[in-house]
Amino acid sequence: MDKNWISLQSIPAGGRELRIDDQTIWQGFLDEFGMTVQIVEPIVAHMTVLPQSDGVLFRGKIHGRVTMPCDRCSNDSAVELNHSFDSFEPFPLEFVPPGTMGAQVSLEEEPEGADEAVIRLAAHGRGIEMNPAALAWEEFSLSLPIKPLCASDCKGLCPSCGCNRNSETCSCDTSPMDPRLAALRGLTIQKE
Repeated sequence: MDKNWISLQSIPAGGRELRIDDQTIWQGFLDEFGMTVQIVEPIVAHMTVLPQSDGVLFRGKIHGRVTMPCDRCSNDSAVELNHSFDSFEPFPLEFVPPGTMGAQVSLEEEPEGADEAVIRLAAHGRGIEMNPAALAWEEFSLSLPIKPLCASDCKGLCPSCGCNRNSETCSCDTSPMDPRLAALRGLTIQKE
């Protein structure tokens, strides 16, 4: 999404407030990464972009509401987003800030490379461009639960027949088996 890149020169030294509320941007990222997340209430990122001498500091908050498949039963699970973040993105290693006269970094300091999805050298070769939408996407991804649940007491699916135990009951044997006998599970004996 090349339209989301902003020149760092357009950001005043005191910083700038940005709002990312275009749902096509969020939906584009969801489609690109093949995520099974549905937007229920608009996702909005508010952030302050603060240029630094060696990179850019992003401070902000993401809020909205989405649904994801429950990790136990695959029903919809509502996820309320209310995520605050502070993220520092260093300039690309190839960039020499104006006024430094090509100062070298000492070998003791191992410079960390820039995340090229968020910050890069400008296409014309002068200055830096940044993509606040890409950073907001990274923070959005971090705010999602690893194992979303539709309810804290979700019973999940039956491992034998696959029915949803929250809405159906099955006749499958659910008694716990002695783990020492697990190797014999499925053994059949034929009588002659």
